[in-house]
Amino acid sequence: MNFSHIWGHDRPLSILKRVIANKTLAHAYLFSGDAGIGKRMTAFALAAAMNCREPGPDGGCGVCPSCRKVAALSHPDVHVMAADGEEIKIDQIRQIQASLSLKAFEGIKKVLIMDGAEAMNVPAANAFLKTLEEPPGDTLIILVCSMPQSLLPTIRSRCQEIRFLPLPRHTLAQALITKRGLGESDALFLAALAQGSLGRGLEMDVETERAKREDIMSLWTGLGQKSPGEVLAQAEALSKDRDRLDHLLAIGVEWLRDVMVFQKADDEELLVNPESRELLRQWSDRVPLQRMLLDMDLFIRSRELLDSRVSAQLVAENLLMKLGKG
Repeated sequence: MNFSHIWGHDRPLSILKRVIANKTLAHAYLFSGDAGIGKRMTAFALAAAMNCREPGPDGGCGVCPSCRKVAALSHPDVHVMAADGEEIKIDQIRQIQASLSLKAFEGIKKVLIMDGAEAMNVPAANAFLKTLEEPPGDTLIILVCSMPQSLLPTIRSRCQEIRFLPLPRHTLAQALITKRGLGESDALFLAALAQGSLGRGLEMDVETERAKREDIMSLWTGLGQKSPGEVLAQAEALSKDRDRLDHLLAIGVEWLRDVMVFQKADDEELLVNPESRELLRQWSDRVPLQRMLLDMDLFIRSRELLDSRVSAQLVAENLLMKLGKG
């Protein structure tokens, strides 16, 4: 495991390689960015680089016992902490503080990777602040975080923050071709859905995602032919299937975006659904831009209402009734 295994992220990697070469590594880093885009993998690559006996320009050699142990999550001096349930608790912090206070067992540097640092509750965060203020010697701390704004400002200010951006679509597609053996069209399709996250792209199934889209489009386009009572019945059923409701909201935004891109740019490389070119053309010709913008806003506001714990049935009823009037 070394930096050569990281797809994209040229700027974060160049920063890390430079500080390693110049021996100016900070004692604590905050790797921030969307979930699944490579922050955690980069943290392990950095841990391997710090403990490799024969490091090279890409960090760890990848073959020595230390590198192999880091890759296998079995290195005694590389500690990984994640939420216990929904939170990282103060007892976990106290336990890791005790471990970090000891000398390295076999490595060159002790490393703590806190995966999902935003999960620290307030007592844990306050206790961890002491570790950041007075880090044990030869210790590297890496906070991996998707929501850095939720961290205590005092914690964030004591770390060197490195921001990881979503992977470009073609970079992500190439990674999926290499890692999963997908064809180019399938890889580009999943890359668009994954929104820059290699983790999401690796988890998605092409046929499943296409079937979801057919199901949602059938539901959506059939609303205009249903009575108000039938629409309300569909809304009630949808509210009890949160995954399907979530997919309707996500696919609705994605589809309208595709129609508007097709209408204004007609650039297939920008489309999530290039195989639906003829249907996109029909929507572009038939649906006024103002109507598409209103529906886009409706999907986005419905998502916000669900996230703020408004009744799923009320959200679904409002959504389907308004879409059915289109």
